[in-house]
Amino acid sequence: MTIGWQWLMLRIIKFYLTKGRQCIVYRLISFLMFVCILAIASFSVLEDSYAGEDASEESRIPGWFRVDTDALGTHFLIGATHSVGGVALESNIFIDDTLGEFDLGVSIPAAKGDSFSLTLLPMLGLGFDYKAPDGPSAIFPHLFVFLPAGKFFFKSWTIGTLYSVFDDERDNEVYTRNYLTYSLNRTVAVGPQFETVVGLGDERTVFSQILGVRINIGYGENNTLGILAGYDTKKTEEQSGLTGRLSFTRRW
Repeated sequence: MTIGWQWLMLRIIKFYLTKGRQCIVYRLISFLMFVCILAIASFSVLEDSYAGEDASEESRIPGWFRVDTDALGTHFLIGATHSVGGVALESNIFIDDTLGEFDLGVSIPAAKGDSFSLTLLPMLGLGFDYKAPDGPSAIFPHLFVFLPAGKFFFKSWTIGTLYSVFDDERDNEVYTRNYLTYSLNRTVAVGPQFETVVGLGDERTVFSQILGVRINIGYGENNTLGILAGYDTKKTEEQSGLTGRLSFTRRW
């Protein structure tokens, strides 16, 4: 199932880049399209927020915060869910030094059974590098897959980084992170994790390919400590290949 979603994401990105790749009008339309989506969503959220002053406890907006530390540095992610006309509108921001990204998407309940549920979350993001006043730096299409099934939990995240929309000299990339965990008890879950970064230049290049073990640990109420211990098969001869990631997630 994971391979199928990755293939679909690659096909979408390829189609997106084959039409007017070097056209300034194409870039402007892409930027305006994202702004329009954000404006419509924001208006809907504000309309719901001001529908009445006596908001109940159930109307509170659920959110989350996560900080990751890995080979690329330390990253901060903050997200929230807004209910707009019965639809779960998901948004989040990504912060990394001078880089900033805003993503917007819709949560789709694809399937549900007695002991499992499948949720798809397509998102579209716009990134800026505030180090230089050059406007947007990239467009980020995402696809998240969530599949809890009893004590098992599967998560897949595929993201395309489309630099060429705004800079013809930069190659685009696709990154995917997938893991399956099994809950040993109410505190610890463990399982395999796989992730890779693929360049979409003239020659498709695999920059990184990590195989490892994922451990999620309950770290107090609504908190999770995530640990990845892995091996990068694309290491150089001078490197050991041992790598990983530490993550802390807070939900409210």
